[in-house]
Amino acid sequence: MIQLEKALARAGIYPVRTGSETLPLEDTPGRVLAEDIFADRDIPPFPRSTMDGYACRRKDLPGPLVVLETIEAGKLPVHDIGRGRCSKIMTGAMVPSGADCVIMKEDVETGTDGRILFTAVETEAHIDSRGQDLKKGELLLPQGCCLTPGHLGIIASAGKTRIKVARALKVGILATGSELIEAGQHPEGAQIRNSNSYQLAAQIRRAGHLPYAMGIVEDRFESIAERITMALEGTDLLLLTGGASVGELDLVPGVLKELGFRLEFDRVAMQPGKPVSFAHRENKRCFGLSGNPVSSFVQFELLVRPYLEICAGMLPVNKRILVTLEKEYRRKQADRQFFLPVTFTGGGACEAVEYHGSGHLHALEKATGFAEIPAGQKIVNKGDKVHVRLI
Repeated sequence: MIQLEKALARAGIYPVRTGSETLPLEDTPGRVLAEDIFADRDIPPFPRSTMDGYACRRKDLPGPLVVLETIEAGKLPVHDIGRGRCSKIMTGAMVPSGADCVIMKEDVETGTDGRILFTAVETEAHIDSRGQDLKKGELLLPQGCCLTPGHLGIIASAGKTRIKVARALKVGILATGSELIEAGQHPEGAQIRNSNSYQLAAQIRRAGHLPYAMGIVEDRFESIAERITMALEGTDLLLLTGGASVGELDLVPGVLKELGFRLEFDRVAMQPGKPVSFAHRENKRCFGLSGNPVSSFVQFELLVRPYLEICAGMLPVNKRILVTLEKEYRRKQADRQFFLPVTFTGGGACEAVEYHGSGHLHALEKATGFAEIPAGQKIVNKGDKVHVRLI
């Protein structure tokens, strides 16, 4: 059994090579950028008003000032600003030459002759200078960032409508277990519905990759071997759920070895989720996940998803926040690092959700993250700080 960080490092030595593809900008949220994006012009590209008001010279205040024109966003000024002159201007519009401030319209009175008078004592500039945010040629976004809607706005501002991103991996999902039936079927006797495949498919999509459901296979060595061989044909990575522990019918690690895979680990010091394996053979990669739904969820978030980020060349991102635990939490065993489902409460604190163990799927309904409790720690006192991994 190895520690979580060591397990991820060991799997990361054998990434799937994704390559890249060029896509329309609107199709790239959640994907990993595979090129640097540079500013194609100064941002802002001209002196820009940050207020609705009047562009003028400070030394001419309080006025009165003659209004030359109205400058709207997107309109070029016609007149320069000289002594005793000003132009009405809108937020985001180009500041005319000669003006060194914009006085807010709330601080202005208009006389009967149409001239304006500044009524406040002083004013800020209310002007963004050209290139204040970025200069032409400066780096906007680095290769390796995971694209958000905000990133897409930045890229569009640089005039790019097609960008290079890491290719989405085809991730197969094969559920093992003679007790499993498909979600749309009615369970009889001791049968249970296959929820893991749907859960994992959603997690794969959220990570920016393509899930491929490979169905269910019974707990027979030959059947599992045959279905793994088939599932590997058109996929970059295969996720197996169930059969990952050390019971008589936990066959996955043995099947992978029989098929020529090298197992880098088959147990990780984490709770839930200890029975988890990573195996590789030539250009094929497999994770063997637990059949317990909470365990497989946690294993994906803490091992598979970071592995996919390594494959895509994603820059490291801190997904943990430090939060106060609102109520005391105790556990009986402390031999492994424990990931406790928690929800956020008012005032920046969190508390444990009702959790009965790794088979308690409905605990995820209220959970907004997993609080990390280190190995060896049985009690977390009320008011203690805990690291929470968001989900």
